Amino acid sequence: MIESLIDTLAAAHEPRRHRELLTALWEQERWFDTPHQRRAAEIARDALAEGGLAEAALVGYAADGRTRWQDWTTHLAWDCPAGWLRLGEAVLADRTVCPQSVVYWSGPLAESSGEVVDGDALGAIGPEEVRGRFVLTGRPPREMKERLSGCRPVAVVSDYLGTVRGADEDTTKWCNTWADGRDGWYFRAADRVLPGFCLSPRQGLRLRAAMAAAGGGGVRLTGRCDSRLYAGSGQCVTGLLPGRDASREVWLFGHACEQGADDNCSGVSSFVEALRMLAGLVERGLLPRPRCGIRAIATEECLGMLAFAAERPELLRRAMTGMNVDCVSDATVPDRPFVVHYGPLVNPGFGWAVAGLLARRLAERNAADYHVRGECEPPVSDDMIADPACGVPTLWLGGSPPGYHSSADVPAACSDLSLGCNAVLIAAWAYAMADLDDRLAAGLMPAARQWIECDMLAGAAGDALRLRQWAAGGMIRDLGRWGVSPSVYGPAAEACCPAGAPPLPDLPTAGPRYARTTWGTCTLETLGPERTAGFSRWSRWQNTATFWTDGRRPLPAVERLTAAEAGQVPKAGLGPLFEAMVEADIARRV
Repeated sequence: MIESLIDTLAAAHEPRRHRELLTALWEQERWFDTPHQRRAAEIARDALAEGGLAEAALVGYAADGRTRWQDWTTHLAWDCPAGWLRLGEAVLADRTVCPQSVVYWSGPLAESSGEVVDGDALGAIGPEEVRGRFVLTGRPPREMKERLSGCRPVAVVSDYLGTVRGADEDTTKWCNTWADGRDGWYFRAADRVLPGFCLSPRQGLRLRAAMAAAGGGGVRLTGRCDSRLYAGSGQCVTGLLPGRDASREVWLFGHACEQGADDNCSGVSSFVEALRMLAGLVERGLLPRPRCGIRAIATEECLGMLAFAAERPELLRRAMTGMNVDCVSDATVPDRPFVVHYGPLVNPGFGWAVAGLLARRLAERNAADYHVRGECEPPVSDDMIADPACGVPTLWLGGSPPGYHSSADVPAACSDLSLGCNAVLIAAWAYAMADLDDRLAAGLMPAARQWIECDMLAGAAGDALRLRQWAAGGMIRDLGRWGVSPSVYGPAAEACCPAGAPPLPDLPTAGPRYARTTWGTCTLETLGPERTAGFSRWSRWQNTATFWTDGRRPLPAVERLTAAEAGQVPKAGLGPLFEAMVEADIARRV
């Protein structure tokens, strides 16, 4: 069945249509402001509707910098039609030419002139050093913004590029971290407003040469930024391929609202193309209508999925499993493959194995040009709905984006072969999951067991191996949620781990217990920096630990489980994290 499904979908893929949508989305998203993001959402919605999907719509949510979903605060809306920076008559940055020239959520700046000072060369920075001046840095601009707390510069100017594959001296790095919180993301109503500009290495060198020629002082810049920060609205996009059972859905999702063609117009265009392929095949009678519906959701990274779950809880209750599609157009090589990220181990789903075996088959069919591997990874993005407190087992298909977060992330860098392979993978996975029954599950079981041995268990030992065996058993038993007969999956599940077994043997039973009051990634953004040192919403160990925390397990047991899955816990243990969560009112002591 898998081979014929791949063949049918590969024949249905329309590369030109796929690329045209990617490019149309990118032409809007590259400006990364609220009006252009709205227009990109409308384009995605219209593509779903024109492709025959039902319920194609925008689902709005607040972008006011105050509204909270779980432990996340939404950002302010932001408009910026123009912004520029000049050295004499020479233009160093112009947003109308290079959108990344202005920091995301930059504050407004009336046309202003002032001396430029090298902020990196200053020790302690006080108001007298920077008042009325532009402050140059070779570091990420937010780092300088943080150093300038309590000061009143004209603006921050950064020529930081970092390591960007495919970049050159004319590439400008995109800055999307401008908030005052620990991770700088997203910009909230209470955050300090400050203008910010980004330069390419070529223009940064030009400015630095002028400063060196002037002995480090006396060089003046003129800048302007026509931006506006305000309470507005954002939106998710959704559309549905109806199934025979209206109460169950498979979700395909990925974030929009970012400036890159690969990151992530490739993801949105790929799952939209996958749904258009499937809808066309069902309409023409080349595929039977699946048992479950298949829903597309274009989100805003992290915030969008949290908002969608909050605004449409009746849809969340239908979700059986999901795939997060993020950065899927890179031309891969063996040591830089696409990755099927699965996890967390506490909430396993059979979709992991289905995605893994489909990916392996597509790699075999395109051996020289398409490479993919599996990797256990706690969900920290849109796939945080895999948190057992929310309960939708998911995986994330993605790669290492060329031109990451820079002006080099353009459609020309996107591979048609990768886009095609991934569109087929997404569509095949969604259809297989949506149509799971005894016959299909039995046919998939031998390949699923092979995937477990090769991708989940190989190379693991000790607690790490035992925990993965437990998760593998749960992954196979997940078929029970789909109505598959225990006779189909029971023996394979028992071979991995006996039913009812604990995730690890001899787990501690004594110690303090904590229970979360939210689901998803913990930002701790309501606490001050002195309470959040060492924590990050992107931390592997932090998120793994929170997913195991439900009040039933004492702290020592959670620490052992976290070490087995994430490979580490801090030397101080998990107590400081959970106490911070209690203080932030996102957990309680049991």
